[in-house]
Amino acid sequence: MPIIGFDSLCNDRAKIIVSQDKGQTRKHIAHNHSSAKVSHYRVDGVIIKQGNKCDYLLLNNDKRTAYFIELKGSDLVWAAKQIEATQQILQKDLEAYSKEYRIVASRCKTQEIESAEFKKYRFKWKKKLKYKTECLEENI
Repeated sequence: MPIIGFDSLCNDRAKIIVSQDKGQTRKHIAHNHSSAKVSHYRVDGVIIKQGNKCDYLLLNNDKRTAYFIELKGSDLVWAAKQIEATQQILQKDLEAYSKEYRIVASRCKTQEIESAEFKKYRFKWKKKLKYKTECLEENI
């Protein structure tokens, strides 16, 4: 189910959905090989205008999966907090959806990945969290 009152950035059954900020190299690429019904939204400044929020939300409406996507320089903990805040704000709209969390950073420093605070998110979200530098590509 699309987010009511907002237009999707992609066609209903788009084969490739790219989340990327203008002028930046970091991006998330989703491949929709099954031609599932999808919706793609800019969250930061469009759906949520104030407070903490992630950059994009991608919905696979057929599989009922929501992908919260944050494109970040290097602060993985802050990226996780932004995703968490977005999930809480959109909780009622996405009740029927399973949640997936994606962070694409310019750099992922080992000491930050292994920090106690980021480990908390890794433990909490388990396999639902994926993070990578520059480009994260996946099948949805």
